[in-house]
Amino acid sequence: MENINSIQNFKNIPSSGSSVQNPDKAILGKDDFLKLLIAQLNYQDPLNPIQSAEFASQLAQFSSVEQLYNINSNLLKSIDASYATNRSITNALISNLIGKKVVVYGDVLKLEAGNDIEFGYELKGDASSVEIKIFDSAGNLVRSFKVGERKSGRYDFKWDGKDERGDRLRDGNYTVKVEAFDENGKPVVVNVYISGTVEGVRYKPDGAVILIGGIEFGIADIIEIKDERGNVN
Repeated sequence: MENINSIQNFKNIPSSGSSVQNPDKAILGKDDFLKLLIAQLNYQDPLNPIQSAEFASQLAQFSSVEQLYNINSNLLKSIDASYATNRSITNALISNLIGKKVVVYGDVLKLEAGNDIEFGYELKGDASSVEIKIFDSAGNLVRSFKVGERKSGRYDFKWDGKDERGDRLRDGNYTVKVEAFDENGKPVVVNVYISGTVEGVRYKPDGAVILIGGIEFGIADIIEIKDERGNVN
């Protein structure tokens, strides 16, 4: 007698909508398992019918499969509900950032209204030479600063929005790049960050982002949140 786990003779049995949709994976849903059981009864040898003990064992297997399927379905529903709740709470908390000054990882600077731009960089190791380069939206180098030797740590910097000749540059987005090398000439890891006031929050399918100068930043990019007095929360 063929065991119910042998599915080679039942490949042509249509599966229901609850079964796994990928035909390349031999994974059965509870309805497929039941179809196999019924098919085995239909095609059993009349001269050698399935024994009651074996049939009871297979029914027990089906019951176990159904219970596991139901547990999995309930677990997925619980996870979805928990995710939706956490996301709602997160979105509500993020909206409280509007109007606050934050420090975020990012290398895009927005120059406007003749204002200076504040940004900074974090060295992951000691550097014997550090150079700051600022590029326009076309990728042209418009300003560079050689700041020399620096120990590992964070350093704030302010750019007046002028080029090498001292002329004020046009308003728009600029990109800052910081290059650092140790005493052996090997590159030192540098993270660039900027500071600004959160102007708004934009909700997206993959999560909320904050807006600083019209530029989007992820919540994971936030380093510091400051109050009205500039104190770090």
